[in-house]
Amino acid sequence: MPLSLTAPPLPTTALTLSQTWDSVVYGVNWFFSNLSPAFFFALVGLAIVVAFFVYYWQCLKPRPNSLEWIAMSEARFRPKPLSLTLPFTPMERCDWIPMVLVTVVYAITAFFQLGSMSAPETYVQFQQGDSYTFSFAQPVRVDQISFYTSLGTGTYRLEYTNSGSDWQGVDLDQNYASLFKWELADLSQIDTGVIEATTFRITATSADRTEGVWLAELALWSNGQALVPDYVDVGAKALFDETDEWTTKQTYMNSTYFDEIYHPRTALEHMNNIYPYEVSHPPLGKLIISIGIAIFGMVPFGWRFMGTLFGVLMLPILYVFLKNFFGKTVVAFCGTCLFAFDFMHLVQTRIATIDTYGVFFILVSYYFMYRWLCHPVGTSLRKTAIPLFLCGVFWGIGCASKWTVIYAGAGLAVLWALGMWLRYREWKRDPGNFDFISFFLSTTSLSVIFFVLIPSVIYTLSYIPYATSQGGLTLDNLLNVMWSNQEFMLSYHQGVHSSHPYESYWYQWIFDARPILYYRDLDLANTEGVKSLFASFNNPLVSWTGLLAFFAVLIQTIRRRCGRGLFILIAILSQFLPWLPIGRTLFAYHYFPTILFLVFAIAYLMNDMLDRHRRGARLAVYGLTGCTAGLYAIFYPALTGLYMPLWYSEVFLRWFPSWPL
Repeated sequence: MPLSLTAPPLPTTALTLSQTWDSVVYGVNWFFSNLSPAFFFALVGLAIVVAFFVYYWQCLKPRPNSLEWIAMSEARFRPKPLSLTLPFTPMERCDWIPMVLVTVVYAITAFFQLGSMSAPETYVQFQQGDSYTFSFAQPVRVDQISFYTSLGTGTYRLEYTNSGSDWQGVDLDQNYASLFKWELADLSQIDTGVIEATTFRITATSADRTEGVWLAELALWSNGQALVPDYVDVGAKALFDETDEWTTKQTYMNSTYFDEIYHPRTALEHMNNIYPYEVSHPPLGKLIISIGIAIFGMVPFGWRFMGTLFGVLMLPILYVFLKNFFGKTVVAFCGTCLFAFDFMHLVQTRIATIDTYGVFFILVSYYFMYRWLCHPVGTSLRKTAIPLFLCGVFWGIGCASKWTVIYAGAGLAVLWALGMWLRYREWKRDPGNFDFISFFLSTTSLSVIFFVLIPSVIYTLSYIPYATSQGGLTLDNLLNVMWSNQEFMLSYHQGVHSSHPYESYWYQWIFDARPILYYRDLDLANTEGVKSLFASFNNPLVSWTGLLAFFAVLIQTIRRRCGRGLFILIAILSQFLPWLPIGRTLFAYHYFPTILFLVFAIAYLMNDMLDRHRRGARLAVYGLTGCTAGLYAIFYPALTGLYMPLWYSEVFLRWFPSWPL
């Protein structure tokens, strides 16, 4: 079984027609020659999606033996005027049980084996040239060295002797990609060979930054047995004080993986008033991560806790949003389940990166924009100002967490402008006692405060940790540090073009074609026939149904002049369109915010089905939701790193050759 399969490159415009055809033929041959038995389930999944849509369009047809077609025909020729004054249905008592149920079920699956709740946390802070000695009462034979890294980058020289002179040594590297991990030096595989000595000395031979290099644990091994020194210099006792944590195996449970080498590190640097190494994203997301570290310690569970918590909290917010938006408990429950059981929602919220916070604040800001649009013409400014204020605040918090939330601001601005324009049209038709001009000027003035001034203040204040660690907390320094970082981030992201084995682009995202593999452990593949891995991609039923639902909502919005559909389309396009012209290296997780609103598109179709009261409507709605939950259960090992048999992946999971499962 191949360990990794990479799809052939797509043909480019520079190729001749013959070369393009050859490339297409090669791609088709590659695809079918690398199919696994799991491809059968891809066909089943596609059949479920097609059946759902066939039923949807059948459901919209006039009822047999009725004159319903007359009313539908008349409505088609006399469409109602477009309105963005959206309906609002409050939560009911019957909503709390399904909302809590889906949230609790998801929370259990999300927090299960999230990461170890213990890890080496005490450390020795080396500056270049610092050296410490430790020794054993009798000569020891060392064949492996494992060490747990903390902050800082540089190198160590571990020297050893039997006589007190004639020191020999081995170099240990602590680079940016190896922080907060168990690193292993297998001496039998390098020139040094097995060590036999009584006295050892570890020296920091280089330290790249002013904080030096922090080393948490240093473990010597002989035939799989840990060796604890009999004597340790006073300043180095922290290297040998957490022996219960010692291991030679690095896993996602005890170490960082993928971009966790950046963000938890930055969180800890903020907590220690150190200017961060990673400054390619705004600070607030990392400051949120630091809350979990402050509660649980600098351990895998601690640095992942806040992201997972935010992933759980998305669900009750989404449920309330869907209930208010569509007015049906069934739609709110099933729509929330679709997002809860989407693979990317689980995987992205279990890793200590900042995408989760961006999606969370996008969801909340759109909810309050929706609440503003719910107010009809004539509503007092006092009532309409509250949701606008909250929308702006949460959007500003999102922007201070990750730049991509700015894309959501474009959609919010379009909705605001459309809402104001349609209010104007309604006022022109029936001026009544409503002073639109005063409302417009007041709302516009407040919106500048809510969406420009307040977010700017939030964004700038998020840079306080940068300022305090570099020059002190003065307004001038805060503004200078913030502005210089904007210039760096812009140039950095424009220059990210390095190829990556799991990179993907928008035309692959929409078909769920190329997951990003975050972690894989094949150590037991040959001996026990099992492996551990997880990848970030979408539940194919959510992804494929959502793609078709987008076009269905587009059609219905045009036919019905539907404000509800227009809201959904604007939300989807504001998250998706900005990625089309971007030439930097991209990954599947950039589709995460779009999936959130594709769930709304699917819920729109579910709502249509239930409105028709046709036979089988509830079966279609619950059936798609149940199949989505079933896939979540089947793929769960490949989303959380649980060990699974090799055959399980081939038979059930690797639907396409481009899925590295």
